[in-house]
Amino acid sequence: MDPAKLLDILGNENRRKIIQLLASRPCYVSEISNRLGVGPKAIISHLGLLEQAGLIECSVDEQRRKYFNIANNMRLEVSVSPYAYTVTLHDVTFDREKEEDPVGKETHLGEEPSTFFLKLSSKLKGLKTRQEELAQMQQQLQAEYTEVMDHCLDSIEEIARTPVECELLFELLKNETTLATLCYNLRLHPSIVNANLIDLTKRGFIEYGIKNNQYYWKIRETGVENE
Repeated sequence: MDPAKLLDILGNENRRKIIQLLASRPCYVSEISNRLGVGPKAIISHLGLLEQAGLIECSVDEQRRKYFNIANNMRLEVSVSPYAYTVTLHDVTFDREKEEDPVGKETHLGEEPSTFFLKLSSKLKGLKTRQEELAQMQQQLQAEYTEVMDHCLDSIEEIARTPVECELLFELLKNETTLATLCYNLRLHPSIVNANLIDLTKRGFIEYGIKNNQYYWKIRETGVENE
């Protein structure tokens, strides 16, 4: 699913509460309605949207009553900075048939249930710590990205001869792209954009490559390794 569309779906407070509730255990419509204080008709509508998005799925119990549960393991990330806005969706999949013992290669056969539970708890704490460390690293990378981009913009102001060149270099800093995309983003005529691209190429700031029979413009590679 388009991550932006998924973000729109989760923008509704009641749908977020439904996801939170189902993350604890599967529920019937009546249970969700009672817990949230929302009418069954509205709950059914919310469940339909969440099911279409692939977030939840329904099953039928022995009494042929429908109940709902979380369908997929996924991660939705939103990144907002002075220079970028991105929404990405990552599916987290694993093969239950091939997965290793959750506490390593050891087996819990013959162990006391209490001992095995404590091992699992310790494993879970370790994973949570690693998850927190990863989140902290992402924050540090975002701060460093913003700082370097600030310096890049200062440099662009020194080397660019026109406002159009400034805008082109800024667009290409974010990602390599085509002439058509540059024209659309900058709302400029192709002849103007193309003339500036050619001039920046002659001066050694940008270059182009060919992918799928299209020209892609990008900041020129210098071969300088990261410090």
